[in-house]
Amino acid sequence: VLRSGKPCCGTIVRINNSQNTWIRISAYPILSSLSDFTGIVSFTHEVSSLVEKGRRLEYEAHYDALTGLPNRLLLSDRLQQAMAHSLRTGEVVAVCLMDLDGFKQINDTLGHEAGDQLLKEVAVRLLDNLRADDTAVRLGGDEFVLLIGGLSDENQCLTALQRILNAIAAPYAIMGKEIKITASLGVTLHPGDSSVADQMLRHADQAMYKAKESGKNCYYLYNPTLESRIRANMSAVKNIGKAITNSQFQIYYQPKIDCINGEVFGVEALIRWNHPILGLRAPAEFLPLIEHDDLIIHLGEWVINKTIQQIELWRQQGIDLNVSINVAARHLLRGDFQGLLDDILAAHPENTINQLEFEILETAALEDVNAVGSLIRHYQQHGISFTLDDFGTGFSSLAHLKHLTPNILKIDKGFVRDMLHDPGDLGIIQGIIGLADAFQCEVIAEGVEDIDQMLLLIQMGCSIIQGYGIAKPMLGEKIPDWIQKFRPDPRWKLAHSQFPQRADFNLLLMEVTHRHWMDEVKKAIHQSSDWSHIHPTEYHECRITQWYEEICLMQFGRDTQFRNIDLYHRQVHRLAEQLIECDERENPDLIKELEQQLTTASNNLLDELQQFRERQIAPTLSKSNSI
Repeated sequence: VLRSGKPCCGTIVRINNSQNTWIRISAYPILSSLSDFTGIVSFTHEVSSLVEKGRRLEYEAHYDALTGLPNRLLLSDRLQQAMAHSLRTGEVVAVCLMDLDGFKQINDTLGHEAGDQLLKEVAVRLLDNLRADDTAVRLGGDEFVLLIGGLSDENQCLTALQRILNAIAAPYAIMGKEIKITASLGVTLHPGDSSVADQMLRHADQAMYKAKESGKNCYYLYNPTLESRIRANMSAVKNIGKAITNSQFQIYYQPKIDCINGEVFGVEALIRWNHPILGLRAPAEFLPLIEHDDLIIHLGEWVINKTIQQIELWRQQGIDLNVSINVAARHLLRGDFQGLLDDILAAHPENTINQLEFEILETAALEDVNAVGSLIRHYQQHGISFTLDDFGTGFSSLAHLKHLTPNILKIDKGFVRDMLHDPGDLGIIQGIIGLADAFQCEVIAEGVEDIDQMLLLIQMGCSIIQGYGIAKPMLGEKIPDWIQKFRPDPRWKLAHSQFPQRADFNLLLMEVTHRHWMDEVKKAIHQSSDWSHIHPTEYHECRITQWYEEICLMQFGRDTQFRNIDLYHRQVHRLAEQLIECDERENPDLIKELEQQLTTASNNLLDELQQFRERQIAPTLSKSNSI
C-alpha cells in the first residue's frame, strides 16, 4: 500500500510572457508503508486570473487610478527611502508639495471630465521633467508631492523646480480647447530640515501656502531657522501683550539742552520694558517685534496718556518742559489715529497739550506724504509740534519737506557718531542744518556722546543737543532733581560765537578728512596689510591737497602758518608711501618706527589746522565782544 506525504515544494511561475500565463506547481513525495521514499508526484494548475487579481489589488492600493502616479500610501515608503539615502550619501532630497492654481474654476466651467484629463496631462509633464529615480505622487484632488533626490545643493533644486513650473504653465489642449494653468510649489530640503517624514510634508504644505500668498506660479523654500524665529516672535508678541496688561512698561525721559541759552529745552519720552526676569529692556529689543501688529497702537496710546500725566505732574512742581513722543508708522497711518488722539487730548487742558511734541520717522512720513502732512498741519493749529526723526536716513526731497512742514528736524545719531572722522557724515549734517534754516525749522542732534561732537555741532549752527554727553534717560521722578543740579558748560557759548564761515568750514573738513584717512591707514597696518582700499596715498591725489591748491591757497597763501600745514601734509604722505614699500618687504621693526613717525606728523598737521582755524575766528570774536 502506497501513501503520499505532505507537499515538499510549491511555487508560481510565468510560462508564457506574451500571454502572461501563470501556473502553480506542487510536488508530493510518495512513501511506502514503511515510510520509505519511493518517488515524487507533481501537479500543475493555471492561476493567471488569481495572480492578475492580486497584482491589480496591490496596484490599486499603491497607485492613483486616474493618473497612474504613486498615491499617499506608497509615498510614505518612498519618502523614508529617500531620506535614508540622503543621510548615507550626504546628498540633498527636496520634498515638494504642488497645488494647481485655479483648478476648481476649470472643473466648474468645463466639467469634471475636462478636469480629469487635465490632471492626467499634468502627471505626464511631471514625469517628463523628473529623473527616473525621482518620484511624483498624487495626494488627491489637484495636489501632488514630488521627491527630488541626488541634489548637490539648493541652487540645483531651485533650477529643477523652475523647470517644472515652466512645464506646468505651458498651454494644454483639453477637449478641443486651449487651457492655461499654473502651479504653486512649497519645498523643504532634507537633511537641512531634519524633521520626521510627516512633519516635513507639513512644512512643505506651509511653504506652498506662502507661494500662493506670494502671487502663485512660484515656489517658496521652507527655512527651518526662519520659521523657528517666526514662532519665537509670535510667542514674544504674546508676552508683550501680557506685559501691557501687567503694567511692566515704564517711560524714561532724556533731556534736550539749548546750549546757547544754557537751558533744558525739553525731554524725549522713551519706553522701557521692565521684564520680571530679564530686567530693563531697551525699545530695540521689543518694538520691532510688534511694529506690524496692533499691539504697537495700544502701546502708543498708553505712552501718550502716561506722558500727559507726567507733564501735569511736573507742572504741579513748577516745571514746564516740552515732551516729545515717538509715534509708530502703523499707529500714525491708521485711519482712526486722529480720532483716537482727539479723544485723548480732549480730556486735558490746552496749556498741557501745547507742551506735546510728536516725533515721526522720516521713512514713515514718506509712506503717505499727503496724509501725514495734513495731520501735522491739523495739530500744529492746536499748538502741538512735530519732529521729523532720523532725518537724512530716508529719501526726502525738498518737495516732501515743504509739504510736511515739520517744526523740527532731528539729525540721526548715525551721522553724529562719526562726524569727527567721516567728512561725508559731516557734510550731511551741514546740509541738514542748512535745510532746517531754509525751511525755518529748529534742528536737534541726537546721540551726542562727547564734548568734541557737541562743540562742533554748536559751531555749525545746531545748538539743541540730546545724548549721553548730556544725560542718560531717567525716570520722570528724577527729572526735577537733575534740572536743579544742571549747569551749562561755558564752552558752549564760546563755540556758538565761533560759527565757521565757508572758508573756515573747508579747514574743518580738512581736519575730519585727514582723521578718516589716518583711521584707514592704521587698520591696514594692524589688521590686513592691504592698502588697496586706502585712497589716496599719493600727495597730489589727496582731497586736502586739492582744497589747499584750489581754494585755501588763494585766500591764505601768504600766511606762514598755513604754509606749515602743507609741509606737515607732505611729510604724512611721504611716510605713508614708505610704509607701503616696507610692508611689502615685511620688516616689522621698521614698520613700527615709521608708524610712530606717521602718527607724530599727523598730530602736528591736525594741531596746525586747529590753531590756524582758531586764529581765523579770533578777529570775529574780538569784534563781537567789542559790540
